[in-house]
Amino acid sequence: MVLEFIKDRELWDSFVDASTYGLLFHKWDYITITAQHAGYRLLPYGIYKGEELVCLAPLYLKSTHGVKILFSPPPMQAVVPYQGFVPGKSFDTLKLGKKEEIMDLVAGDLSAEIDAISPHYFSLTLVPGLTDVRQFLWRGYDPKVHYTYVVDISRPTEKIWSDFHYKLRNKLRKAEKAGMNLVRSADISTLYTSLTERFSQPEMKIAMVSRRYFEELFRAYPDHLAAYYLYDREGALMGAVATQEYKRFLLWIGTPRIEGVHAGNEYLQWLLIQRAKAEGYSYLENIGANTPDLNFFKSRFCSSLGIYMEVLRKDAVGTLAEWAYSNVINKPWLKRRFVPYID
Repeated sequence: MVLEFIKDRELWDSFVDASTYGLLFHKWDYITITAQHAGYRLLPYGIYKGEELVCLAPLYLKSTHGVKILFSPPPMQAVVPYQGFVPGKSFDTLKLGKKEEIMDLVAGDLSAEIDAISPHYFSLTLVPGLTDVRQFLWRGYDPKVHYTYVVDISRPTEKIWSDFHYKLRNKLRKAEKAGMNLVRSADISTLYTSLTERFSQPEMKIAMVSRRYFEELFRAYPDHLAAYYLYDREGALMGAVATQEYKRFLLWIGTPRIEGVHAGNEYLQWLLIQRAKAEGYSYLENIGANTPDLNFFKSRFCSSLGIYMEVLRKDAVGTLAEWAYSNVINKPWLKRRFVPYID
């Protein structure tokens, strides 16, 4: 195996397009825009087996106050929930033994590069479906399990509806009678205003990324990113959410509940489930299963939980830095001094 920097945007994106595990989070413009706004140096690695490119691995490097950190993705408060490496298009067709061989080679090459960089803190969070991290565990990395909500929308609409909690179904019926209007838009102004209020709360561990970050992403992927707004008959906003629509329909970033007579957030999600199904997606993913405050709302829609894995490694300096960030820097008045991508 050979690990090299990939500088060819077309090669990178075509590989992501072909891979089952390649998501919008992995695309070239997405990773370069993310690195710029998060303040990290992008390391776009490609791993070759002979002449064949078998894996991509976008990593992000940063040194802050003497602490060297290496992530994929960088910590951005669930704006990029997972990323990690992308195996080739033939990976899923391989027998288990061949998959294990590829995983061993990938883990070996990445581990050698990580050792050469010598970060104090390293974290690699993989996309749902890539759950076999044994090769990393055997090399001394620690595992961490994360969850995501999944709605199987390949089923008949009646079956999806029947799985909802009965109280939720009653709310949706009332909201439908109210005659609310769903609008798909490329304008994130209203969405972002609501998000800034949410992310400015003291309990949020990482500050909100800048508006410019979202604007650049929306310009780069107008066909795959959208803001959806739900309005009542009087034109008042009842709900808002940003989606990613590339290979899977992903409820990406939602806003806090907007107080009103009708269940705007619930009805917005139901309308998007129907929209995703009509557009031929097999399932809808709703990020937020790792946030206890959101579980009650989101679990009422979802038929199952998806799993995604993180592997990490930290030394004494990295452990101390993690503690300091969680307990000292994560104070509202300090966020702007230490987190470069907040407005």
